[in-house]
Amino acid sequence: MTEDVTIHFRVQFDDIREWEHMHVVGDHPALGDWMPQKSFALKPESEDRKIWGGYLKVAKSMSHISFRYISVYFLDPAETSESSSPVLILSRWETFLASRHCILDVEHTNGHARKEKIDIFGEYGGKVQISDGWILNDNEHVVFFRIHGEALKLFSPLDRKKTLRVKVVPFDVRFRDMFTYSKNSSERRAIWRHSSVYASVSKDVDENDPGRTPELPSFSNTDLSVLTREDPIYGDQYSNGSVFRNNVDYLVFRTRTVALSAFALRIELYEDKKRYALAYTLPTTFPETHGTSTVILVGLNQAPVGQMDLDYMIAKRCPKAKSFTAIDTMQKSFGRYWRRRNRILEIGHRGMGSSYTKETSARENTIFSLNEAARRGADYVELDVQITKDLKTVVYHDFHVLVHVAGRESPSGSPTISKELNMAFHQIAIKDLTLEQLNMLHLEHISRAACEEIENAGLPVTPAKDETNELHVPFPSIGQVLRNVHPDVGLNIEIKYPMFMKDGSHECEGYFEQNKFVDIILNEVAEFAGERRIVFSCFDPDICTLINQKQHKYPVVFLVVGATMRYTPFKDVRSDCSRIAANFAAGSQLLGVNFHSEELLNDRTPINIADRYKLVKFVWGDDLNDKKIQKYFKEEMNVDGIIFDRIGEEESKQNIFIVENRNKNSLFVAKHGRSPSPSRRCFSLDQGQ
Repeated sequence: MTEDVTIHFRVQFDDIREWEHMHVVGDHPALGDWMPQKSFALKPESEDRKIWGGYLKVAKSMSHISFRYISVYFLDPAETSESSSPVLILSRWETFLASRHCILDVEHTNGHARKEKIDIFGEYGGKVQISDGWILNDNEHVVFFRIHGEALKLFSPLDRKKTLRVKVVPFDVRFRDMFTYSKNSSERRAIWRHSSVYASVSKDVDENDPGRTPELPSFSNTDLSVLTREDPIYGDQYSNGSVFRNNVDYLVFRTRTVALSAFALRIELYEDKKRYALAYTLPTTFPETHGTSTVILVGLNQAPVGQMDLDYMIAKRCPKAKSFTAIDTMQKSFGRYWRRRNRILEIGHRGMGSSYTKETSARENTIFSLNEAARRGADYVELDVQITKDLKTVVYHDFHVLVHVAGRESPSGSPTISKELNMAFHQIAIKDLTLEQLNMLHLEHISRAACEEIENAGLPVTPAKDETNELHVPFPSIGQVLRNVHPDVGLNIEIKYPMFMKDGSHECEGYFEQNKFVDIILNEVAEFAGERRIVFSCFDPDICTLINQKQHKYPVVFLVVGATMRYTPFKDVRSDCSRIAANFAAGSQLLGVNFHSEELLNDRTPINIADRYKLVKFVWGDDLNDKKIQKYFKEEMNVDGIIFDRIGEEESKQNIFIVENRNKNSLFVAKHGRSPSPSRRCFSLDQGQ
């Protein structure tokens, strides 16, 4: 008869909130096999709910158990169907790279293991790391509201002089009562609630009325991040809101809902602690998943006193997330993991560098160029990905191409014109062409429209007739890249999503819906990436947020232009100001920021902010093609990675991961007298980024 061992799990979490519960997840079926949806629930062991515990019986034959603690809460979609039930929401979880371990042979006594041990949530092996959860459920949505710029417009000149505070409170339009997570409410339960604005409509409540408030809300607590202040980390709102001043403050509110069609907001404005005005948003206020809405502010006398503009974004779960266990498994997470090394990483820009506007030997963003950079010692290669009209991924930098179109032949008897003049360029967006059309048409780079001498520009987009190999295709898919680029080189995948510019123009209007766009790219990466090192980046901060909300395996760095005289700046201040960019990355729990060299050479303040929040620091820019500038960033700025053209052309380099693996193998041989059997784990994410 097999003996059982009882493993005890006890954890202390001093910052647990009243609606949160502690669970444990791990590599045992009873612990969910690392899937948070099937995690093991613990029970509170103290009145203040700070210590939680539970136990599990396992066969003594098991050598060890690996596990993590997670914090969860439950929301109720309150659907009429019988199958409707509370939904588990992942609030926070331990994200240190190595999970907790219990070695049964060592830790059990008289059939019990860890009986007297109390773990501290988020602390293990000398490291402290807690991360917010990602979207686990198909009906779960994360809703962001941003108030910034000249969002507040008051009608009275006297009112415009007031300093007002803003608070956002979600509610469910289906019910007369409204839940509140505020501790200052007069009515407190496991979750608190108070009467809504609709309470005066009918004071008589029928016990059988389907409008009665359920035991659990359909929405979460609303967190606030203020990007323009010293501490941008999301936290609870004050009872009287947070100060908002036009063109000074940037407020980001975040909440979750499992009943989007019934989700609404009450926006409260205060002057100090006195309520000044109210506004309401309804489900129809958010017709898309991304946009801007204007709400009317109503004063205490029920008259309009002004209006407020709200930017909003709704993050959804990846439809195919269940097909890729790597998205939801908690066995490992690299979303916020970075191993700092003795030397910084060198990243090949578009492989061997820009080829359509500069002189180079390899066409940019092709498998050949990416592999050439890898051959010359690049640690990572940077590439750009977008999607076509038929929703195929393509690795290409610009949003538009020039299509070569031949004019009609001259009619008989009319003056003839040269063949060159009888050709016309037509600009067309990548999103308006199918992959087949991209590979069939004669294309030129968008910069050629301004070139008098086409031959003097860089390489043409369309390959020559003798460049038929897949390696030279100018529009490879991200799947082709993942399958064909040398596995030892990491990929910095820049996701190209068009944005508004400060001059009022737009990079490419009428683009794809953000969630759908990100899902297509994430699905293909998850399918073909295997154990390759991958870091995502994007100039659009909302795309960075979406990637982070949909998965935790791959880290994200925010790509920023910052203060510049070389490029047209973006309208979004998060991309226009590197200090706010660093605050945004810290508040959003991104891995780091990819700064533009131009601004950092004039002001290193953004680097200091990044260091304060332990963000990874990449740098890009034409300045980095100068070896002296590279040395400055390496030695003075202490950055983690630089992105530049023509890597390895002037001096020999070696991929740092290959070097580390070679050294590791040498130590193994010295100790055991033989080489370890070859394994892709040598080059896997298990070795760190």
